[in-house]
Amino acid sequence: MEMRQGLNWIAIASALVLGIGVAGCGPSQKEIQAQQAEAAALKAEQAAAKAEESAAKAMQAAQAASEAAEKAAKAVEDATKEINRAADHMDQMSREREAAQRRSTHRKAKAKPKPADEVASDGSAAPTAAASPATTDLKPSK
Repeated sequence: MEMRQGLNWIAIASALVLGIGVAGCGPSQKEIQAQQAEAAALKAEQAAAKAEESAAKAMQAAQAASEAAEKAAKAVEDATKEINRAADHMDQMSREREAAQRRSTHRKAKAKPKPADEVASDGSAAPTAAASPATTDLKPSK
């Protein structure tokens, strides 16, 4: 039995040595967690770099959009000024046409001579005479 006990003892000792050796050779749980944490940190770092790159592109796009909006606002302002200028010009032309028409009408009225029976002896316009009942009928009667 002693031999058996010696063999058991050797088997137990070798299992312990083998267990310790395997445990010592392989990564511990803490080492595995550290490697996983490093991998997660690397991924987070890469994601942050991509986010920074995207943010920079977004800033460039926003700046370009802002410049385009400023140009559009300037174009609208210029167009509004031109429309107002054209409207003012048209209003001025209309006022000048109306004034010319008034002058023309006034000249025509002034230049038109009055019939002699409407002019009084003092040169002023005489009231028009109404047909009097004493006027004879010029038509032949039948």
